[in-house]
Amino acid sequence: MKQFVLTLFVFALLALAPTRPRAVGMDDTSIDDVQEFSVDGIDVLLRETTEAPTVSAICFIRGGTSAMSKDELPTSEYFAMALVPSSGSEITSKQQYRRKMLRMGSVMGGNDGRDFSTISMRCTRENFDATWKFFGDIFAHPVVDTTEFRNLQRNALVGVRDRSSDPDRLSHAVLDSMFFHHHPYGKHVTAESITAQTPAHVLDYYKSIVIKSRMLLVVVGNVSRKELEAKMRSSGMTSLPMGSFTPPKLPIPAQAYSPGAFFPPIDRKLPTNYVLCYHHIPNKGDSDYYAYVRLRNFLGGFLFQHLRVQTNLAYAPNNDDLDWLSAVEEISFQTNYVDSAVKIFFNDVDFFQKNLILESAIKSGVAKWTTSNYLKQETTIGQAVAIGQAQLLTGSWRNAFISFSKLSKVTPEQIQRVAKIYYRNFNWCVVGDTTGIDKSLLLSR
Repeated sequence: MKQFVLTLFVFALLALAPTRPRAVGMDDTSIDDVQEFSVDGIDVLLRETTEAPTVSAICFIRGGTSAMSKDELPTSEYFAMALVPSSGSEITSKQQYRRKMLRMGSVMGGNDGRDFSTISMRCTRENFDATWKFFGDIFAHPVVDTTEFRNLQRNALVGVRDRSSDPDRLSHAVLDSMFFHHHPYGKHVTAESITAQTPAHVLDYYKSIVIKSRMLLVVVGNVSRKELEAKMRSSGMTSLPMGSFTPPKLPIPAQAYSPGAFFPPIDRKLPTNYVLCYHHIPNKGDSDYYAYVRLRNFLGGFLFQHLRVQTNLAYAPNNDDLDWLSAVEEISFQTNYVDSAVKIFFNDVDFFQKNLILESAIKSGVAKWTTSNYLKQETTIGQAVAIGQAQLLTGSWRNAFISFSKLSKVTPEQIQRVAKIYYRNFNWCVVGDTTGIDKSLLLSR
């Protein structure tokens, strides 16, 4: 046990070790030395850095759950991404695979997502060869372990059944299902879709989506292009079928054009009300995105100051963007006085829609963004995630990190324009004691 803990600790330190340092000017903070090429039909982005002690690789599977057919079980992508990377392979048993990965301190896993799913690996440079062998086998020789399948199925059922008694999870599940009704994002895990799964179906589904036309491989670390191409071919990745993938059309959700208010029942009495709100926003590839980022930052400060500090109506008000291709902003707080809190929020929205922010105030927070943005570039895994996301969500890896120059050039007029366009048609979900709440107030904007 002590050896296990020590291994994880050492790897954690290595994973946090910075890559090659470079000067960051005040004109931009984007990386600019990524190689973009194709290996036998697989798109690849490589950032080679000789100083990094770790190597991170992420294979993005384009489309994610939004590309699933209507006849497919909604849980198939989730099961495939969770099970295959943890099941060993046709060549290596699960027990041997896990024992070797543990000794090396390497990490491998998968995640499903709406716009793309991912299979990732992290390791030290000295263990890159051995770790890549396992990584390649996940694609060329996948299996689904029956024990892992049963454990995941059981845990997933428990999670779904407990969702109705957890106010935070319930509010997200209900609002998500209502906001994305009849939208490609509107696929949700149900108990029926969990029990209907089988190991054979999960494996068949996995093989159907791991095709070269859907794959984007992003690698950051001390790896040359020549070495990477050789490993991709020797591992069998390039022998996968090419397939033909067309990304699904993602329209703005129909519910984003009108306000909504939903009060789902909960089977226990709560000490407070859980309030959640969605509204449509520009995504990272939109020309309005940088003005929205500054506005979101200002509004977040207003919410905390007005709902927490001045009135003590809510403990931890928060707003954040869910940066999907069909992007939304999520606003959340807990309060016993929903109407009062919502009126304050609407007053804050009015402020930004009716007034121009001082340019000095707009520029004053940009330096903080630069600092936090640069820190995200320090790890190989952080870079790999950002590079791949930018390529798929905006069309270019060059948008991987917030641009200082674009952020600093946002004008008061742009912020006001974004506030008028996007801060409307709010969709609310309130879980708790909803008697006495003025539903017409929630539906008024």
